[in-house]
Amino acid sequence: MATLTAERRTPSSHTALGAHHIDAVTDEQADAIHHAYPRLEMVRSLTGAIVAQAAKDPRNAPRYSIPGEFLRERGEFGQTRLEYACRSSRWGS
Repeated sequence: MATLTAERRTPSSHTALGAHHIDAVTDEQADAIHHAYPRLEMVRSLTGAIVAQAAKDPRNAPRYSIPGEFLRERGEFGQTRLEYACRSSRWGS
């Protein structure tokens, strides 16, 4: 019953229900959510912190580890695949 109540409320309540409800949010609702709760470059900030730590010492970034791949991708492409995917989706910026 709680799910039905939350579905009738604000667009931001959809995000609290979990990823399986995320497709039910319209583009207009997504814009309203992002306007009210901006992500402030969350993915870029997080990967930037990981890359900075990885760049301090090669032992922090072994090949095929997340820090190692983020460091390599940032060096080769200027951004990680995660950053690219996030910016390409409506939920990304």
